[in-house]
Amino acid sequence: MFETIPMAEAAFPASPLHRLLRITLFLAAFLCGWSLLRFGDLNFTLNDTLLATVMIAMFYRGEVDKEPFGELTVYWILGLGLMLLGLLIGSLANGSVDRWLVVGAQYLFAFLLLPMILMGQRASLTRMLPALFVLGIAISQLIGITASLLFDYSDTKDLLGPGFLTGNGRLGAMTGEPNPNGAMIAYAIPMLLYCVRERIIPLGIGLLCGILLIWGLLASGSFTGFSAAVIALGIYLAVSGIGLFVRAAFLAGIVSALFLASGLPLPVAFENRVAGALTSGDLDSAGTFTGRSALVEEAWAMADDNIFVGLGVDQFREVSLHGAPVHEFHLLIWNEGGILAFTGAVILLLTMVVAAFVAVSRSRSEGAMILAVVVVFNIYTLSVPHMYSRMWILPVLIALAVTFARRPISDQRWRRPAYAS
Repeated sequence: MFETIPMAEAAFPASPLHRLLRITLFLAAFLCGWSLLRFGDLNFTLNDTLLATVMIAMFYRGEVDKEPFGELTVYWILGLGLMLLGLLIGSLANGSVDRWLVVGAQYLFAFLLLPMILMGQRASLTRMLPALFVLGIAISQLIGITASLLFDYSDTKDLLGPGFLTGNGRLGAMTGEPNPNGAMIAYAIPMLLYCVRERIIPLGIGLLCGILLIWGLLASGSFTGFSAAVIALGIYLAVSGIGLFVRAAFLAGIVSALFLASGLPLPVAFENRVAGALTSGDLDSAGTFTGRSALVEEAWAMADDNIFVGLGVDQFREVSLHGAPVHEFHLLIWNEGGILAFTGAVILLLTMVVAAFVAVSRSRSEGAMILAVVVVFNIYTLSVPHMYSRMWILPVLIALAVTFARRPISDQRWRRPAYAS
């Protein structure tokens, strides 16, 4: 199905143990969006266990990349450090250090250790990871769509949770919630186009994955997911080349016309939540902004009181009249960590964007995919509170690893530290 990885180029030597660790990394990419496979109510999934296993092995062997983003690494670490320091100051001032220890550890794992692990792989291995991520998300949709045809909410809620298939017919699939499921699909679409273009995924399998992803996106009923996916698709096609953009637009027009002519219905969740909002222009009908706008207004009003010392980790929900965190990453970081944490978060996000443009300058095909995925992440910062769950950042790191992973010394396009063979 996929191209063979030259063994000499793999991050791990060809011993049985290291073949197992390589498979472990592949499984982690495949299961990235399968949040239902978790340990009770803990924010620690099977995917996290696989990543931790690879991390321990690489640290033991001294194979982690201490400069995962090359010259940009210092800005990445500076941003992460300032954000965590601001949150720590707020937590110390408000007696919530225990929560900072938990959340801080998760941010360090997601934003510091994972880049060191993924960029420490050989580039010939990391270019397989987007394909495995896409395949995992596509199979997640296949499971969810099949279940929705055979069962209803009452049949699945006890075994798979209330978000796998919601009461109003929205599809969360193996991600466990409709909105994150839409996010995973938005990540997967530009990765799929990249993998098909680079012949990492055969065209026939790519078309099947594309159908599953599109139907899963519509069935999720996620306005943010649909919008992010359309924007990511446009960015990939525009950056990767005008010829590809024209061919894709022509093909999309034909497929859309054939679907409309067939008279087949769209998923009910899409018609109720997304299509109505698009045609009427009333975003409240999408359900996306219901209740969230009040939290945003409250966060803006509170921000002036939390400029220098924030509320501390997870304390916004404690003081909010609504008893919930504001679903806007920047505002939440500002209120819980003050201007220091906010500055760090901005530096972190800007570094991510700069890294994407560096990738574009080196390879339009890789760069287009990376930029599209980074844009999806930034879109979701506008509708998600804390983003330390690996589900949010791992797809971005998988995309970035295609460009920033270890490359042969002979490849002069990449300014990376010299690595021994």
